[in-house]
Amino acid sequence: MLIKKKRGFGAGKYNGVGGKVERGETIEEAAKREIMEEVGVEALELEYAGVLEFYSTNREPDWIVHVYRCTKFRGEPKASDEGKPRWFSLDSIPYSEMWEDDKLWLEHVLKGGCVKGRFWFNSNYSKLLEWELDLESE
Repeated sequence: MLIKKKRGFGAGKYNGVGGKVERGETIEEAAKREIMEEVGVEALELEYAGVLEFYSTNREPDWIVHVYRCTKFRGEPKASDEGKPRWFSLDSIPYSEMWEDDKLWLEHVLKGGCVKGRFWFNSNYSKLLEWELDLESE
């Protein structure tokens, strides 16, 4: 399941559910909260699948994204102010409507692997310039 972002950074693109960690939360607690807020589904079990760093003009990453898989959940996904959820099969993922880096790692994660990646974009994140990627099997 991906969401088509309605607002904010990446609006108009398909992306995974996610957001920022709030004070006092673990990364996993934040992921579960964001899933509930954005698609109305309770994540019953999350599986850690890696970390991605995104850079533009700064030496430090602009974003550090922890990647999880969720196959056990309760509820039916529904749209929110953040985005509209949609299920895709592996062979129909809309990479042309996603971030450029997604086509390099997402399928590996969805098939059960883990990923470590660093991606450098231009200043407005409209073009992927360079990347380092380590795809690990579980």
